[in-house]
Amino acid sequence: MEAFGFIFSHDWIHSLDPLTLVRPAASLPVLGKYRAIDFSLSSFVRAGIVRIGVSLDTEAVSLLDHLRIASQWDLDKKEGGLFILPGKYLGTLDALFKNTTFLRRANEELAIIAWGDCVYNIDFHELLRYHIDKAADITFIGDPEDPYIFVINKFLLLEILFAYKDLRDFWRDAVASIRSDLRIEQFATDIPMYKLSDGLETFYRLHMDALDLNVYKALTQNMILTKLRDFPPAKFSTICRITDSIVSDGCIIGGHVIHSVVGRNSIIRAGAYVENSILMQDVVVEEGARLINVIADRYTVFRANREVISSELTVIPREHVI
Repeated sequence: MEAFGFIFSHDWIHSLDPLTLVRPAASLPVLGKYRAIDFSLSSFVRAGIVRIGVSLDTEAVSLLDHLRIASQWDLDKKEGGLFILPGKYLGTLDALFKNTTFLRRANEELAIIAWGDCVYNIDFHELLRYHIDKAADITFIGDPEDPYIFVINKFLLLEILFAYKDLRDFWRDAVASIRSDLRIEQFATDIPMYKLSDGLETFYRLHMDALDLNVYKALTQNMILTKLRDFPPAKFSTICRITDSIVSDGCIIGGHVIHSVVGRNSIIRAGAYVENSILMQDVVVEEGARLINVIADRYTVFRANREVISSELTVIPREHVI
């Protein structure tokens, strides 16, 4: 049975600040070269789902820039494609209700609703088959109180939206009110899944877990599609040392990188030391600087011989000079 997709990309809970002060969680860089929303988009596309709506805040400039070339996900279609649905939404129910035109116009009978800040690699074909085989009204993946993804019949979705349009959250408010009247099934999976809005600790754990090759393969196998960047391959000096790390394209590495993730176009100069850290795109670590347990947002510069070392996580906002 055919389905269409809908992705929430809003931050109604600011649990990732300061990383989400200038971008939604769905737009956060992850694993060096992706954005969080790439994982749900790629799962949709691999399942042949080519009508996908993304609700986003009108000020989500970075996400708009990331999604503006739909061909990167093979979603530049005459029929269907990627629909950007900007607006000021109060919650998930409001985001769906204000886009009932998109829902009504979809020819597909089933809707897969996902959160753009969730990182996973799921076969949606299996999810849809399970939903149909169980004759379920709703099938979800994740926490019963806060799912990552759920499947629902389009007409049931519209019925609930109009009956409970004054509520805020579709799952916690509307579905919870009528749970006993619905056949709700949980699709169990042992695939690693991370909901970034759970907080900075989850964002950090995702990256540290992904340094295990088995976890990295589980998250990225079958290709995760993303916006292409024209960066050259990473360059490594003869004196650098890289251990259990992800180093992205465009990087220049002269120092030591231990159990860390280094985003695109970043520079770690000779004598610098980075351990158990996440560096996003365009970060510079100058000679002799030492970083341990750090998340550094874009355009951060660590001056020569500076130390940011702590047993607890330290988060550096973007464009800071340390």
